[in-house]
Amino acid sequence: MTLNAPFTNGYLNRVSPRRAAASLESRLEGTTTTRIMAEIVGGSALFPILDGIRSISEEGVAAYFLEYSHYVLWIAAIIQAVYLGRVKNRSWMQTFLGNLIGVSIYTLVEILFEGMAFFQTPYHLVFWEYSAIMAVLRAWQQSAREHAVIIPTILLNLTRAGLLSAIYFIIELGTNASLQSITWATFTEFMQSPMHQYIVFGAFFFGLLMGLAEAQILNYAAFLRQAAKRLKEYSAWFLDGGLINSGFDNPDAFNLRRVEKSVLFMDIRGFTAWAEQTDPAQTVSVLNQYYNLAEKIITRFKGHKPGFTADEVMTRFDDPAQAIAAARALQSKLIPFLKSYGLAVGIGVHTGVLMEGLLGSNTTRKFDIIGDTVNTAKRLESAARGGEILISTATRRALTQDVDVKETRALNLKGKQQPVTTFSLTP
Repeated sequence: MTLNAPFTNGYLNRVSPRRAAASLESRLEGTTTTRIMAEIVGGSALFPILDGIRSISEEGVAAYFLEYSHYVLWIAAIIQAVYLGRVKNRSWMQTFLGNLIGVSIYTLVEILFEGMAFFQTPYHLVFWEYSAIMAVLRAWQQSAREHAVIIPTILLNLTRAGLLSAIYFIIELGTNASLQSITWATFTEFMQSPMHQYIVFGAFFFGLLMGLAEAQILNYAAFLRQAAKRLKEYSAWFLDGGLINSGFDNPDAFNLRRVEKSVLFMDIRGFTAWAEQTDPAQTVSVLNQYYNLAEKIITRFKGHKPGFTADEVMTRFDDPAQAIAAARALQSKLIPFLKSYGLAVGIGVHTGVLMEGLLGSNTTRKFDIIGDTVNTAKRLESAARGGEILISTATRRALTQDVDVKETRALNLKGKQQPVTTFSLTP
């Protein structure tokens, strides 16, 4: 009979769970570059773009590029976008202040050249009002619960669309417009024109529709993040950290392939008899502690996600030296833990070629390893005494440095026609 072990694939284990989680999260949240770009097009660069269109329409392309203030405006917008894009898990206060970076830098530079006359320009007033409203709404959006983001999201898009109407209104006031020109009377006169009504109300409803669409996208993204979080939690119980992430990048990662691994089996001696006389709740408690101790040690020595079957633990290693070090650490930790229950573990390690990949039917599959290497490792574990580590000749030969051997035994293992030479190691 061929034994098989439910495992994740070896080459994928090189990707740590933390790195895999980060990579999967970045697919949903975006990389730093994509977040910066989103900040540029979503808010930071909107005023420089619309102001640039206004300037070119009034003064021409050449005049636009000869005016230093436009470069200051763009540099300030980019600095703001870089800050907001790089600071990923920011507080609502960081979001609020971050959305005022662009307008603050622009104001400070312009005051050096224009003095306090800067504040008498209508466009500058619009810039500050737009930035302040965006800062408040984006901080609100960030701090709102997932189901409550619709209101700040709609208001954000109305503000973006309203910026177009505001700049167009100032353009219509003329090049000599001042703050005193902006009154309710001038706005009422502005709205007498059907074309102006079309622009203002068109921008409003466009912003409203964009807000509703963005709110739906944000809710869907929140659902995806929650689903990804739960998937990550559930998959971590069974799979190595890199398996899912590598599967996104390369579907062939799940295909069966030949690899060489050092397979480790461990089993508690006398567990069945002990469990028969022990309360089931205590049995489960001891097993869970046993599993936790084993997994921590296996992970420390870069082993693959262990498989637990009752009192049996199985894992595999890319490096046989790590397998031996893990086996010794396991015995060192578990001997005192299990001694109080009158129990001990036997460990077997064998190195060789095996097959790993998806196995199963068309509708039910699992990522397994299978082959004589797995069978032999299991037979060695079964032959090991409590507190003993048995390794095969193949494992000893695969080591770059030899190990201290306490005893050499030739064993007649089930399924083997010839006796197998094994080496008992000191824990």
